[in-house]
Amino acid sequence: MYKLFSLSALLLLIYSNSFSQFSYPPTKTVDSADTWHNITIRDPYRWLEDLKSEETQNWFKAQHDYTESMLDKSSMADQLYRDFLAMDSVQPDKVAKVRQVGNTLFYFNIRLGDAKPKLYKRNGEKGNEELVADNMMWGADYNLSDYEIDPYQKYIAITAGEGGKEITSVTKFYNIAEGRFVSDSIPGRYAGFAPGEGNVYYMQQPGWDVHVIVEDKDRVFKQHKIGTDTLTDKAILSYQLNPGLYTLDNTKEISPSWLGPGCNYEVVYSYSVSPFFEVYYRKLNSASSWKKIISEADQVTTLNGWHNKLFFVSKKNAPNGKLMMMYMDDPDISKATLIAAEKNMPLEAGNGLVQSKNFLVVPYMKNGVQLFHYTVDMRNNRFSKIPFPETTNLMYLTPFNKNNDDVHIVRSGWTTPLTYTYSNFDKPFATEKTFSFRKSATYPFTNEIKVEEVEIPGHDGVMIPVSVIYNKNIKLNGNNPAYVYSYGAYGISSGAGFNPSYLLMAHKGIVIAVPHVRGGGEKGESWHLAGYKQSKPNTWKDLNSTAEYLVSRGFTSAQQLACEGGSAGGILIGRAVTERPDLWACAVPQVGCLTMVRQEFSPNGAINTPEFGTVKNVNEFFALMEMDALLHVTNGTKYPAMLITTGWNDPRVISWQPAKFAAAVQKASTSGKPVLLQVDYNAGHGDSKDKFAGYRKEARKWAFILEQTGYKIPNR
Repeated sequence: MYKLFSLSALLLLIYSNSFSQFSYPPTKTVDSADTWHNITIRDPYRWLEDLKSEETQNWFKAQHDYTESMLDKSSMADQLYRDFLAMDSVQPDKVAKVRQVGNTLFYFNIRLGDAKPKLYKRNGEKGNEELVADNMMWGADYNLSDYEIDPYQKYIAITAGEGGKEITSVTKFYNIAEGRFVSDSIPGRYAGFAPGEGNVYYMQQPGWDVHVIVEDKDRVFKQHKIGTDTLTDKAILSYQLNPGLYTLDNTKEISPSWLGPGCNYEVVYSYSVSPFFEVYYRKLNSASSWKKIISEADQVTTLNGWHNKLFFVSKKNAPNGKLMMMYMDDPDISKATLIAAEKNMPLEAGNGLVQSKNFLVVPYMKNGVQLFHYTVDMRNNRFSKIPFPETTNLMYLTPFNKNNDDVHIVRSGWTTPLTYTYSNFDKPFATEKTFSFRKSATYPFTNEIKVEEVEIPGHDGVMIPVSVIYNKNIKLNGNNPAYVYSYGAYGISSGAGFNPSYLLMAHKGIVIAVPHVRGGGEKGESWHLAGYKQSKPNTWKDLNSTAEYLVSRGFTSAQQLACEGGSAGGILIGRAVTERPDLWACAVPQVGCLTMVRQEFSPNGAINTPEFGTVKNVNEFFALMEMDALLHVTNGTKYPAMLITTGWNDPRVISWQPAKFAAAVQKASTSGKPVLLQVDYNAGHGDSKDKFAGYRKEARKWAFILEQTGYKIPNR
């Protein structure tokens, strides 16, 4: 009896010490609960959802300060920061988004010493570089986010956002011919150029606080003509004008668009996070009502217009996608012409198919890691393979504008740094040309790295594509730190793009793995649906199967495994570690969706229900319970170390989601490993206030991961 009592006392002491190692800020609990379908869910951290409360704000600040104090103790962060800066210096400038008007080239660039991107122009490739815009035109806390040249090539809309507040971006307009900014300032959020020279769409809503729900019916779209008083702007879309276009449950939003010169129609998209949307149209300068020409049942994922032709991708009876065309003069989708039948790999529509004056670029992707391109000559609908060699994992073809058929070509891969050339779709150059001002870089360590593209069995025998990147000199003795990154939602693929951080970490002996889990689009729409709503568990089970594979191959051990995923990938990470905490040493859910039964009650929640489900539907309610990481936190469990992040200005995943999960795991874990909540008050959905702040945050994150996975700093 005495020995049994002593053992119990010892266990109690160990259990108590696991809490005392970390002096987390105290977190109160409340008696709060919801009942759905006769199931009561207790929510002791509901009070954290009141982000306007001083008590809640003080708690977040205390968590932030505590996390920073813990990360400050890292012995690796400063060196990693220097390493990242050294990798950054290999490419002394970061030229991006090259566009052309006449002989003038416009592009973003981040030079070596610059903290933020700037917009430049030059008259011809060898012309002098001139600054067009930098963030200081908006303010010190702003970042340039995008620019768009109007179809008439008269103006550029340049957008900047403040401190991660992406929904409150501010747009200025630049007169190309005169080389100056005009005085116009639209009282709303820019939504694209509209038909008619100098016309733009913009959206107004009652407020821009990312912590407050805005009803879709309260959003109004107006049209403004540059050079006129905004007081004369008229509403073109509103609930009062077009009640039939709006959903009152906020599960969809609408947005107007014009498909460019030569097209005599404008369209309205009705969309959610679903890959499929509805489309309405009407003739330009018409007061007639909007007519639906594409329904959600048509499973259309992208739309491109050329004169009176409408090209679109449909996944109806074709999970990998087929390319169709119909005439806007008589838009009957049942009579649409098939341009390209479904292939044995997914048509990668992404954010839409890009087009030049006469050509539409149609990319296909195998397992998320290899792109293959075709073009459609929109004059005659001829579908053919591109005339350029596809020598790397990924190749992106971006036309300079829609007034010629010149195309910018960017190639990259896991270990292939970006290279830049250009040619022409209609009359390809004998040899691709390069811009003298845009240099390709030679990175260190590339010869050390090996990449394996494998398929491994998941928990149910389904084969999961996995990319493994590692230093060819490591020993497969189960004694290497390993890092696994994945996403698995919305049908989005994890592409094989070049990442200097991965190159650096592989050089240091860290095994990098990217499993292309179900829920993504790597194997088409069927792959997406296999990790969606009721089938969502496949997503995190695929991640855990990857962990088991890496251990079985001798790449690593469970004591040295880390995982990371962001946003909807937070479901993946949160449930992987709550289902199999024994598999992981460290987890980093970045701005993650971690309490899914409460997701739809956040400002950006309802529009995500087509992907994850709603608590109002009994079957989807149980699916949401299963994917809710917070509900699966169990007291007395040895959870891995966690660095849980949020951006205070995040308009997509509100900060109380990561916060409630962090509070629960801090209380529950008995592993003696830290569980930290990092709050970035200068960021939104995972970004940083500038390049150097981004590298500093990355260095601290990687230092946390390496220390928690047993990485030993080599003797220098």
